[in-house]
This record gives sequence, C-alpha cells and structure tokens, in this order.
Amino acid sequence: MSSSVKEALDRLKQEMDKKEKRTIISFSQFLEEAQNNPYAVFRNIFQLFHDMVKTYVGEGKDEYPDDPESIGFVQYDCAKLFVEGADNPFFADRLFANRFIRSIETFRQGAQQNQMHIFEGPSGCGKSTFFNNLLKKFEEYADTKEGRSWEIFWIIDEAVFSQTKKENDACFQKIEIYCPSHDHPILLIPKNYRTYFLDRLFKDKEIKKRLAEKEYEWLFNDEVCTICKSLFWVLFDKLGSLDKVLDMVYARSYKFDRRLGEGISVFNPGDKQIQMKNPALGDAQIQRKLDAIFGANLVKYVFSRHAKTNNGIYVLMDIKAENKERLLELHNVISEGVHKVGDIEERVNSLFFALMTPEDKEFIQEEKIQSFQERIKYHKMPYILEPQTEIKVYRSIFGSQIDGYFLPRVFENFARVIISSRMNTESNHPEGWINPLKKWIKNIEKYEKYCDENGLLLRMEIYSGIIPSWLSEEDKKNFTAMHRKNLISEAEKEGGEGFSGRESIRLFREFFNRYSPRGKLIDMKCVDDFFKHKIGRDKRDKHIPENFLKSLIKWYDYIVLNEIKESLYFYNKEQISKDILNYLFVVNHDVGSKTKCKFTGEEIEVTVDFFKLIGSFISGEQLNDKDALAFAQEVQRKYVEVMAQELQGFEGKNITETELYQELFNSYVRNLKEKALQPFLKNENFREAIKSFGTEEFKTFDTRLRDHVKYMIGNLVGKCDYTEQGAQEICLYAIDNKLVEKFS
Repeated sequence: MSSSVKEALDRLKQEMDKKEKRTIISFSQFLEEAQNNPYAVFRNIFQLFHDMVKTYVGEGKDEYPDDPESIGFVQYDCAKLFVEGADNPFFADRLFANRFIRSIETFRQGAQQNQMHIFEGPSGCGKSTFFNNLLKKFEEYADTKEGRSWEIFWIIDEAVFSQTKKENDACFQKIEIYCPSHDHPILLIPKNYRTYFLDRLFKDKEIKKRLAEKEYEWLFNDEVCTICKSLFWVLFDKLGSLDKVLDMVYARSYKFDRRLGEGISVFNPGDKQIQMKNPALGDAQIQRKLDAIFGANLVKYVFSRHAKTNNGIYVLMDIKAENKERLLELHNVISEGVHKVGDIEERVNSLFFALMTPEDKEFIQEEKIQSFQERIKYHKMPYILEPQTEIKVYRSIFGSQIDGYFLPRVFENFARVIISSRMNTESNHPEGWINPLKKWIKNIEKYEKYCDENGLLLRMEIYSGIIPSWLSEEDKKNFTAMHRKNLISEAEKEGGEGFSGRESIRLFREFFNRYSPRGKLIDMKCVDDFFKHKIGRDKRDKHIPENFLKSLIKWYDYIVLNEIKESLYFYNKEQISKDILNYLFVVNHDVGSKTKCKFTGEEIEVTVDFFKLIGSFISGEQLNDKDALAFAQEVQRKYVEVMAQELQGFEGKNITETELYQELFNSYVRNLKEKALQPFLKNENFREAIKSFGTEEFKTFDTRLRDHVKYMIGNLVGKCDYTEQGAQEICLYAIDNKLVEKFS
C-alpha cells in the first residue's frame, strides 16, 4: 500500500470515527449528562422538532418594534431551513413562515397527543419540496451534538447468568439489543418511581419547576416499550439488584435515517403496501438468545413497523392511491396512541404528517371517521403571495444575474401580476365575501396613483410586512391590530387559485426569452405587452383582475417620475444661490456673449437655454425661447430698479440681502422639486443630451444642461439602484410616455 493511499484511508477513518459512530454511554453517564443539560437531554420528538426549526430560523425581525398596534407579524429568515444546501430550494413567503412558526411553537406547549398534521395546498405550490427539505434539515440537526437525542440500548452479558464458571469466559457473548421503539432511556425508570427519582436527581429548584410544566408531562406519564419493560423486570427478578440491571443499560444516540426508515418513514402514493400474514416484526437470532438466557417467551422481541417511527416522524406524501389505505390504518394509532401486535399492546407516540391537495380532503370527509377527524390539524399552504419571495424562485432557477436584464422594480412587477391572479377580489368572490380592506380604508379610490381598485397592491405590501409611506396619516393611525388581524386572516382564503408555481415559472421563462435579447433593459412596456397579448385572452381574463395591469403601470410610472424629480432636484442651498446670482448677473448681458460673474467668479456662456433653464426653475412654468427672454428682461428691469432705489453705495452691501434675491431664491426653492422636470420637457436638447450621455457628442451640449443630466443620472445610479444604461432608458421612458403630463 502506497503512503498516499494509507494517508487517505487513515484520514477517512479518523473523520468517520469522529462523525459516523454512534455515541454509547452508560446509564449513569446518561444521568450525569441530564443533570448538566436537562432541557437538551429530556426531549421527545415534538420538542426536538421544535428546537430544530427554531435553531435554523432564529427569532423573527419586526420592522416596526415600537408600533403599539403590532400583531407579531414578523420577518422570519427561513433560508437555513429550506434553501441552504438544498437541491431544490423552497422559498417561504412571510405569510406562510408566520403560520408555520406559530404551529411549530405549539409543539412545546403542553403535553402532546398524537395528531395528523396535514399541509393542505394546491398542486404546484411546492409541498413536496418544502417537506423534503424540512426532513433533510431534521436529519442534519439530529446528527449534531446540539440536536442529539437518546434511545435505550442493552448490552447483556451471558456470563452473569451462567450456572458454572468456566476458566475461559471468552465463550460467553455480550448480546446487544436495541430498543426498536427508540424509547427515551429515562422511561426505563418505572413510572410509579419516576417522580421521586427525578426529584432526587435535580437539586436546582428552577429545573424542578421547569420540568413540572405541561411541556414535560411525558417524562412522568409515558411508558417504555413492552420489550424493554420485560427485559428490565426479568433482569431485576433474576439478578435481584437494580444496580446490576442498570449496568446492562446504556444510552445510544438516536440515528434518524429516512432511507432506512429508522426514525423517519416517508410513503409516496405509489409505494405498494406489503401484505404480511403476520404483521409482527422481530429478530429470530436475538429471540433465541433471550430464550436461552431467560426462558421461552419471558421476553418477546416482537414489534410492528410503527415502532421504527415511534418518537420519530411518519409522513404520507399526498393522500392518493396506496396512501389512502395507509391513512385509514393510522386511525387507531393516532386516535388511541396504541397499536396491537398479536397480544402485545404497542404504544406509538410519533409526529404524523401528510401532504394534501384540496380535492384529497373529500376522501377524509367521505370516510366519516369523526374521532379521527378531530385529531387532524390542517396547515394552509397556498401559492406565494409576496413579490420578493416569488422572484427568489425565478432567481433560483434562472440565476441571480437575471436582475441585470431589468429596469428597477420591473422584475418585481412581473411577480405582482402573477400574484394578483391568486388573490381575492369582489368580482371573483361575489357572494358573502366581506373585503376587510374596505373596513379599514373606506375610499381606496383616493390612492389611485399608488393602488388598484381592489387594493391588491396595498395588500401585497401588507402581506410583505410593509406599511406603505404613501398612506395618509389618518389611515396609518386607523391601521389598528384588529384591522391587521382581519387582513392577515384574509390571506388564509387566498392563494388557492390563479397561476400555480410551476405555471408561473413557465410563463417567466417565455417572458424572459422573448424580451431579454432586445439589447435594451426589460421595462414595463414588456410586462404590459406580454400579459395583454402573449398569454392568450382567455387565460388573461380568467386570472388577471380587470384593470390591474393599468393600475400597476400607473403606480410604476408615478414612482419613476418622482425618482427622476428627486434625482434632478438640487436641494443644495449653495448651488441654488449660485444659480440665482449667476442669473442676476447674466440678465445684463447679450445672448451669445461670454462673461465672468462678479458674484460667483464662474465663467458663463450666455445662451437662450440658460435663460430657459433658470427662468423655468424660478417661475415654475415651462418657458419657450421668447418667454424666457421676456422673463429675463423683467428680472433685469427689477434688478436695475433695486440698484437705483435700494443699493446706493452698493459696493459695501451684499446682494443676497436684497428683496429681489430673496424673492427669486424662495420661488426657485418652492418650484424646484415639484417641477424639476418641467424646464426640460420642451427642450429638445434635453432628450438628445440624455441619449448621448457617455459619448463624445454629449460634450457639444450646453454646460448647464450637461451638469443637470450628469447630476440626474448620477443620482439615479447612486440612490435608486439604476445602472447608467438603466438611468438613461428610464429618463427617455418618462419623456416619451409624457409622465409629467400624466400626473400634472
């Protein structure tokens, strides 16, 4: 064997010895472990599952921590649980994450009884992906020190029971017997002695108080499996000493293995049921050894297939085909918590899960098993209702680089159209549907710039945990806990129809392939064109609410317009002052001349464009060439009057102290933001300058115009997440679609 081969094998051995070997400790060592870390050691499957989820998800984030009307609708980061390391990631929107975490928190609230937890959702919502990823993370967690749980493991020494001592005890064997029901080692302490024992084991009053809570009732009420119970008492009878019995008891780390069916059993509808004449399982070799030591049938090593998932997880993937029969077979197991194996009563305490589409529910209701139905807890699992989560699905399939093909917010708006098809409107729920949004906001039409007539865009924001800034102060104040609960509850009724997850992926692929090769970034015209003309009228009319696209584009246009205004807005007192001073000086010079302003020291080329630009800012109106020159002449007249009447001996006085300067300055500031674009709209050079930005041709435009274009594009890039190309395109989009006139 070469040295490199030996080194590789040695390293593999070290790593596997460290990670793959099960930990086996004596019963006394197990009790010491419990004393040191009782809450981690004393966990049943419900507590373990709860801790797994909370470990990966952590605490939720509340974006409004000081809000007195908060209902605890927080942002949970589920990436570690459902996305990281997954072959097929599952993305949980805020609504589902909150529902899921609330249901998981009940796993630690009091004594648990067997229930069937059914995740109900339409086809294509990702149920199988969700649960496969959840089980994978559970296996990973249970294989760590933090997630370790324990089961009973026996090592019985034959030599202890020999009538004659032989010189060489090597002929005697040590029989290793695992508990097929994976029972917790503490359950081996007889039930009627357990309270007394635990009271003596722990001296700390806080630990005693915590273990006395409902969450830990199982410690005092549950019983060990019949195999371990029989072994314990027959050993006690034969050896006459508890110490000698416990010397043969060990605690072994519980290895959950879905593929082997140990601790986790998952059944698909197509998995055939094995029909057995004798449903009991066992191990003939172990049974012979037990009979030889204790006598025939004193310890029956017999159990059912349900033992493998006792204190584990049992899953039915869809209530169809063979799984219908499996569900009916679970009736007694879930309702009574017991399962008969011949004459033996086997206790089963497992986490039972099932996945189900709405049509599967009919089967359960038809069977009319009332006691069973009372044990079913349904968990809604609709289609995604949050735009940011929807686009995470697209990114996971098509790559994160696809963002670079879109103008800002267009990608999210594609998702908003998809999500709108999944939401309730008064038209698609005409009978008996009370819109909770209208109970909060009586007149949604007042927000027509920001929202659609059904309030879908607003509800998408609320479902994402956002209280929009465009709401009036009165409506924000009236957004009480009651209204919030009603809105979030409404989401329980949504997401069952519309474009499915699989269909939305197919639509996005078609959309992206159609519009990405154009050489331009994908804009809202592409979204509008695709959903109006490329998916078919029947599908459009069936799924997309009437006027939603129109409202979405209007909302988008309004945001874009304000972004451009903000980007053009020189909210800089020093810059505004320079503009006013330069203007006051230049009105005394002829067009075509060049001069140096004595107030600012700046070199200025006197052009009609300069008069139009600054004059429009001051007046708040769009000025043509004639009007701009007339306005400049009027300012010059006032300037001359001021000089004559108020500034005698002007050399020693600052012009900024004059009434004329203050009047022009205040007017400029007042009009600047609201009408930032107007001075440029009728200036054909403005559009051409934007189009030429970044080229040699751009240098041919007026200095002041170039400064404004550079400033605007720089702000769009730096503050609004546009690329330079995107900033150019969105400015041209605003001009060509006359957005200023649209919202004038």
